Amino acid sequence: MNKLKNLLIILSVLFISSCKNSSFKNDEINLIVNDFNMSQLSNLGEKLYVITSPISKFNKQSQIYMLDKTKIIFYEDKNVKYTVNSNNAELLNNEIIKLNGNIEIVDVSDDKNIINADSFYWDLKKSNFILEGNVRLNNKNLDLLSSKAFLNKDSNIVKFSKPVKYNYKNKKSTNYRIRSENAYYDLSNESLIFKSESDKGRVKSKINF
Repeated sequence: MNKLKNLLIILSVLFISSCKNSSFKNDEINLIVNDFNMSQLSNLGEKLYVITSPISKFNKQSQIYMLDKTKIIFYEDKNVKYTVNSNNAELLNNEIIKLNGNIEIVDVSDDKNIINADSFYWDLKKSNFILEGNVRLNNKNLDLLSSKAFLNKDSNIVKFSKPVKYNYKNKKSTNYRIRSENAYYDLSNESLIFKSESDKGRVKSKINF
């Protein structure tokens, strides 16, 4: 009986000790980072983009930052080009960032383009952003929806993948609704091109605003 009691005591001590060690290891792996700020400069020392988060966790083992309320500001010629906001994000090895929840991209043009999506993927070495899930472009001229889109930050052109639903409202309050396989919207020139891949890239229609 005494042997059984002693065995139970030893097992209890080992269990408590293992819990403490597990908690200690978890604290060692995850570091809390307040006011996260990461910026990229050009060869001339000008800001290209800044990634911020009020609070984040860094997993030293996986080299992943888990960012809360993430904001990315892109610059061009020392001026803000557009901003990207999301509920949270993961930054992998300072090379790839994945944003999730209430993605909102807003440019500073007079047209005030706003792009919403469920998720946002960006390889920091490339110029293309991948947007997925309920992608929507909205401005004073149009309302365009698709399941997936690609935004090139250098050309400022957004490619919307099929299916694409497009709603245009003119000054006479007349609504036009169009469906297409693909659509390309130029944020700089405010022009919209509909294309069909089955037609070997032939332009089906083009709208300038």
